[in-house]
Amino acid sequence: MGNPLASHRERHERLSVPIGLAVFASDALSSTAYATEEILIALFASGLSIQMGMTLIQASAFNGILALPIAAIIIILMFVVVMSYREVIMAHPNGGGSYEVAKTRLGRTASQIAGSALLIDYVLTVSVSISSGVANIVSTGWFPKGHNIAFSVVMIMIIMLLNLRGLKESGKAFAVPAFFFIISMVAMIGTGIFKVMTGQVESVPEIAVVGQQVSTIAPLVLIAVLLRAFSHGCAALTGIEAVSNGVQAFKEPAEVNASRTMVYMGLVLAVIFLGVTYLAYALPGIVPPELDPHHETVISQIAASVFSHGSIFYLTVQFVTAIILILAANTSFNGFPRLGMILAQDGYLPRQLMNLGDRLVYSNGIVILSFFAMLLIIIYKADYNAMIPLYAIGVFLSFTLAQWGMIRHHKAEQKPGWQRRATINMIGAVLTGVVTIILAVEKFTEGAWIVLVAMPIIIFVFRQICHHYESIGKQLALPEDGYCPLAIEHTVLVLISSLHRGTIPALEYAKTISDRVEAVHVELNPAGTERVKRAWEDWGCGIPLTILKSPYRSISEPLLEYIDEVEDRYEHDLVTIIVPEFVTKSWWHNLLHNQTSIMIKTLLRYRSNKVVTTVRYHLDE
Repeated sequence: MGNPLASHRERHERLSVPIGLAVFASDALSSTAYATEEILIALFASGLSIQMGMTLIQASAFNGILALPIAAIIIILMFVVVMSYREVIMAHPNGGGSYEVAKTRLGRTASQIAGSALLIDYVLTVSVSISSGVANIVSTGWFPKGHNIAFSVVMIMIIMLLNLRGLKESGKAFAVPAFFFIISMVAMIGTGIFKVMTGQVESVPEIAVVGQQVSTIAPLVLIAVLLRAFSHGCAALTGIEAVSNGVQAFKEPAEVNASRTMVYMGLVLAVIFLGVTYLAYALPGIVPPELDPHHETVISQIAASVFSHGSIFYLTVQFVTAIILILAANTSFNGFPRLGMILAQDGYLPRQLMNLGDRLVYSNGIVILSFFAMLLIIIYKADYNAMIPLYAIGVFLSFTLAQWGMIRHHKAEQKPGWQRRATINMIGAVLTGVVTIILAVEKFTEGAWIVLVAMPIIIFVFRQICHHYESIGKQLALPEDGYCPLAIEHTVLVLISSLHRGTIPALEYAKTISDRVEAVHVELNPAGTERVKRAWEDWGCGIPLTILKSPYRSISEPLLEYIDEVEDRYEHDLVTIIVPEFVTKSWWHNLLHNQTSIMIKTLLRYRSNKVVTTVRYHLDE
């Protein structure tokens, strides 16, 4: 995907803080597009406003009032998580985030839980973000309906190709729409607040009298409703951890720049989330999409109230919201390959994930992420509502593990102020743990069970891969007492299908490496065998020719039996099998010839004490 980049260029391909903010904040920014909506959905679904006989307008204002303190608590939790991950970045400047914290402070099992949770979350982020973004674009009427799966797959392919081009180039490509989204949201919030303060929009209906009826609701019921709304609204936090996983993507000093990016991202998220939630309360009639006459999202309803339907500003907000939902997938394209590389370094994933591609990106990880994301989209038919229940459990579980890990980190290091930091992390761990439990219980029957089943399976795969690498390492370890290689006597068998110019170099090579050389021909056609015998009398040069009968026209069975017989006959350690092979000038010429040599080499690959050598004769055709 472009001209190869030299290894020494890797540092020049790293990201500055502004580009890093665009690359790693896309997922978190997209969360602000629907976090307020998730709170309102939970509050309306509780039925409190219906029980108190409110009109839809009154219910909108009433639930908006409840949403404001919930949003404030979520922002406090966001502050705790951001501060915690800043310390994670400084403690683990090589990246890895929750996985590295869990590995260092909580042990092997906890790290594998964090690793599996993050891998699942990255794949789901791509699938959900792309599907929801495409659905938003299709709903505008700009693209024909009924092709969401195809559009989603194409979008993933485009993002994959851009990332395969290189981190710096993909960052530049995604920076403009990301900052355009931030500017559009800030402009909408600022304009909306100005119009509310100056009385340019309808005032919120008086609900004080209705609000007094809250006291009639059982406290446990009210707490359950608020907790449910809080857990839904915590969607605003998804994507925050991405920076800690990709610290080494930043320019030096990497940990300092990543830490700054973390703070800037937290500030932007807090402003947008709180601003949107305030407008959802201050503007009349803001309701969940299923209760809106036009089935518009909360962001769309706010934009319509602030700028009016059909205006250029309204359409701009609609467009950038859809685009940021799609670009949210790019955060995973930076996080997943780097986490995969770290897991591969620790022996939990195939080592191919450690390889840097021609453009200095972890290409194998990018391709694998794309494959699984497209597979999910096809399985769920690009229905993001069906995938959302699977979403967020993994990321909040990793939040919780990271918080507990940092508590142990502070206790072990005991730097000045460690008790205050540990207390903050304790509060964060409890809150994110509560959210994890609520999400797991509430969405269990909706599909969350799939994630809870998939994680143990992935951990089992981690351990099997690790066991394999450990076993291989022990078997390949050099002997402690030293060793001097000795010469080994061996028999050489040259496989002959017919006698031609390509056979002669193989015979010459065989006589070069051993005094015990034998030609072997498997008889498939008696007439062909007779031709080989006659030619051998002139060209065999004293090398014995063994003819193997094959009544069922199989090459492999009689050949393997004879190789075992030779090994038993001479009672030595090694049998070398030489396979003559001619090479045609054009690749497609190979389609015109039998590839028997490939089959023979494959069969002998798994038999010990056998060496298979190919002697090639190149044709000048």
